[in-house]
Amino acid sequence: MGPFSITYFQVAIGSDLKAAVGVFDIREEIDEYTMVIYLPGQILSWEKTGNWDGYVANFKESFLNLESMPQQMNSFGFLHSVQPLVVPLSKKEYKLLSQFFEVMLQEQEELEEENILVIRNLLQVMIVYINRIVTKVKSDGRFVALQYQRIATKFKGLVLEHFLQDRSVAFYATLLEISPAYLSDAVKKVFQTTPKNIINEITYLHAKTLLSSTDMGIKELAWKLSFDDYSHFVKFFKKMSGLTPAAFRKTLKKEG
Repeated sequence: MGPFSITYFQVAIGSDLKAAVGVFDIREEIDEYTMVIYLPGQILSWEKTGNWDGYVANFKESFLNLESMPQQMNSFGFLHSVQPLVVPLSKKEYKLLSQFFEVMLQEQEELEEENILVIRNLLQVMIVYINRIVTKVKSDGRFVALQYQRIATKFKGLVLEHFLQDRSVAFYATLLEISPAYLSDAVKKVFQTTPKNIINEITYLHAKTLLSSTDMGIKELAWKLSFDDYSHFVKFFKKMSGLTPAAFRKTLKKEG
């Protein structure tokens, strides 16, 4: 399944979940007792490599209604990840999360207003439990101020929305009404990288997705990604991957 950009959340858990998750150089092999989380704007890709036994939930941000829990939305680190998250689960954690999925499946059978309310509330509570699990696995003891979380998260959303329009750090700083230096500081504290790297990474992932999933010509693809010159796109892609777009596409055909 995929690769393609998604506009929804996807949470998958499995006691037996043999698959390759992610695209290209960020692919990860997963097996048993694992949770995979995709966020809106990320490139979704699943390649089944064996048995699957578990649950998958897809839901829109509007349905989850995170605005009703602003503290969690801003402070839960996994909601601000640039890349999909692959998290190992203990059997106890898997059993706990599977109970949420089972109840949501039961509620989904009728989908009256009351059932929808129960599913939304269960998802919100499940998000809290997921944050506990992810924090335990991923935490390195740092504390990131909430204002940095808000700025960095908003920046990422703006890049996903506008990267075809403008790829300068100054553009996004202006939209956020802060200085480029302050934006750089916030992004570094939250994502441990620079704003420019995030802009380039998002552009690069979309370029690789188009190269792998379409027969679009390189010049047309460069134009679709809003590069003002074909040669600029080739230089950008080679800087990011070490290969020209044409060479990258050839390697995919050989592997296929």
